[in-house]
Amino acid sequence: MSDFLTEDDTAPWTDTTTIVRRADAHQAVEKLKELPGENILMFGSRTPWNDLLVAGLVDELHLMVGAAVLGGGAPVFSCGPVPRMRLLDSRPRRGSDNVLLCYEVINHHA
Repeated sequence: MSDFLTEDDTAPWTDTTTIVRRADAHQAVEKLKELPGENILMFGSRTPWNDLLVAGLVDELHLMVGAAVLGGGAPVFSCGPVPRMRLLDSRPRRGSDNVLLCYEVINHHA
């Protein structure tokens, strides 16, 4: 999801990459979820997944948490009411101080 990327920016994966504009994100994810197939995985900043989470379009959330102390910064959840979640798994990442937390989203708002 990007309002700035072009096809030239996606090389060498241009043939297998679709750029979705933010304004079209809900509709694009809804269409993908209706198709048969595997999981939909999205990497990126908290802005797009926060919006999709609040819209009820996220089934699982995987967060990588690192050992850092910050005096400020952006909150993880910021776009609206956070749905209930249930912890599915927590795993330390080898060779780092990071922990991967996997949550199931319990109630969808959409």
